[in-house]
Amino acid sequence: MASVTRIHPTSTTPNASIAPTQSVVFFTVDYINAINGSAGPEGAQAAVLRAITNIGTIIQSGPLGNSNTEQTFALDRNDLPNSTSIAALQAAIRSLGTYDGVNLSSATVTEKDLYIAV
Repeated sequence: MASVTRIHPTSTTPNASIAPTQSVVFFTVDYINAINGSAGPEGAQAAVLRAITNIGTIIQSGPLGNSNTEQTFALDRNDLPNSTSIAALQAAIRSLGTYDGVNLSSATVTEKDLYIAV
């Protein structure tokens, strides 16, 4: 009977998604202020989602965290225009100003690596 020799490759840590058609960028929006009180379809949280989707395709959005002041998103990096950066996302969110009683003019956007704490 023939046998197959198997060789295990060395470990790698790619800086991209292993999804076959998408490269994913993760980022966290720090609203600075609690945004859970403005979560309806006409609220500040929906306005932020619209601002983000005007720039790229949201693949996933996480729950609110850190006392309802932060939220993490995944975007399809391949869908972003070449000139779009995290700074452009931050500018789009800040340009909303005070929306439905939530001041978004100081919001920050930080690119993140996918890290699962154990």
